Amino acid sequence: MEPSDFPLVSFRAIYKAFAAVPDDEIFIIALEALNYFSPCSGVCTNSAWMLVVAHMLDLNSRIADGESPTGVVTSVTIDKVSVSYTAPPAGSDWSHWFKMSTYGQQFLALIKRCSVPR
Repeated sequence: MEPSDFPLVSFRAIYKAFAAVPDDEIFIIALEALNYFSPCSGVCTNSAWMLVVAHMLDLNSRIADGESPTGVVTSVTIDKVSVSYTAPPAGSDWSHWFKMSTYGQQFLALIKRCSVPR
């Protein structure tokens, strides 16, 4: 798969939160995203690819806004602003990284569904 194969038109239609992100930046992230999943058979590949790109763009945006997403949000307080995160797991639980955004969580659900025989 090449970054030029990324379904940009579909991505823009589905993930409107990233409408302001330039195409070039999306293609660069799409290239990086290929390091985080293996293409599967059927329609899951493009869906998975778009979700990983959305996940990475979401994390990048939060970091640029001064947040430091290091764990899954466990609680939020509105007055006096307080956010609690889970501690990263010991070892190499790669799914923890995906659980840091709703896009990553959707990706995990999708790859689980796509890997189950029908």
